[in-house]
Amino acid sequence: MLVFENCEIDLENTFHCGQTFRWKRRGDGSFAGNVLGRAVRAQVRDGALCLLGAAEEDAPFWRAYFDLDSDYAALLAPVMDDHLRGALWDCRGIRLLNQPFFEVLCSFLLSANNNMRRIEGIVDRFCAIMPADENGLHAFPGPQDVLDAGRAWVDSIGAGYRAPYLYEAAERVAAGFDGACLRDLPYEEACRRIREFRGVGEKVADCVLLFSCGQRAAFPVDTWMEKVLCGWYGLHGTRASLKRQAMARFGDCGGIAQQYLFAYAVRRKARA
Repeated sequence: MLVFENCEIDLENTFHCGQTFRWKRRGDGSFAGNVLGRAVRAQVRDGALCLLGAAEEDAPFWRAYFDLDSDYAALLAPVMDDHLRGALWDCRGIRLLNQPFFEVLCSFLLSANNNMRRIEGIVDRFCAIMPADENGLHAFPGPQDVLDAGRAWVDSIGAGYRAPYLYEAAERVAAGFDGACLRDLPYEEACRRIREFRGVGEKVADCVLLFSCGQRAAFPVDTWMEKVLCGWYGLHGTRASLKRQAMARFGDCGGIAQQYLFAYAVRRKARA
């Protein structure tokens, strides 16, 4: 078991703020996950993040995955306002996960015009070609696994019109497209490159860049964020225009602000 002491992390908030569809709550309160074949169960005990089943040599991997070395309050201090302050308090413990590129690309291709429960179901079926781990989960398939399974299998998992996007994404990544290269590109160039994938629009591109490529300025705008930006910040315009205005307001850490504001808006709505 790996233990990371003095972590400001809330697993429920982190896994249910729209950035991942793969972690599953267990009866003992832990969350089971499988990232690049690393099967673990995560729990927070007395302020420490405990990863049961994790190997000692994987400590740097998991520290980076959970972004444990970032102080979000300090990073957001230059753009802090009452809404962000409320979000950081009410949704404290959210971590911005550094997830595998192909997993995030496929997951958010599936997210277009879809709801959370259905996305999770399709993702589960997409992963079912891989062997189950000791926690009953499957690793996310790599691009070659998808190609080996075949186009007919991708068509069978209930992805609808998104199925060709998944298969073509696997073809491109298997042919050599390296998502890691997007980390070092200027945001606009990285966005242009990821949008060359069929089915990737502006919002999906920003999700991929934010959740797997370290592009923290990316600011995905969906229905929730449109309401936040218009209702709380008095902004106006199309979603593309709202995104540009939000990026100008929140700067290099806009994606962190977006995650907290999104979770805060959802939570406030649920309590209303």
